[in-house]
Amino acid sequence: MNILNPELLLENVGGDRELLADIVSLFFDSSEGLVRDLRTAVAQADSDALHETAHQLKGALANVGAEAATRAAADLEQIGRRGSMTGMEDALSALEQEMTRLAPALRDLAGSGS
Repeated sequence: MNILNPELLLENVGGDRELLADIVSLFFDSSEGLVRDLRTAVAQADSDALHETAHQLKGALANVGAEAATRAAADLEQIGRRGSMTGMEDALSALEQEMTRLAPALRDLAGSGS
């Protein structure tokens, strides 16, 4: 699965690079808090908070074309929905790895002129 679908993201902003840069900036601002909230939900074994927060992050990731991270957030969302927290630490770790891979790809796309 791809880290990022740049064509989808560019299509979503109508090819407007300035808008793209703004959206990427807003994404980073909001996603940091959501990931922090996910860590708290996992630490407290709060399945409702895990489900809700993972759902929010999944939507934000899908909006920026982050395919692999969207899938990882969906996995966390499912864990929260089931109410069984089995596998939550591994799923959170997988999401954090995908977010780490995503950050430079998004920054490069937002900063590039091509």
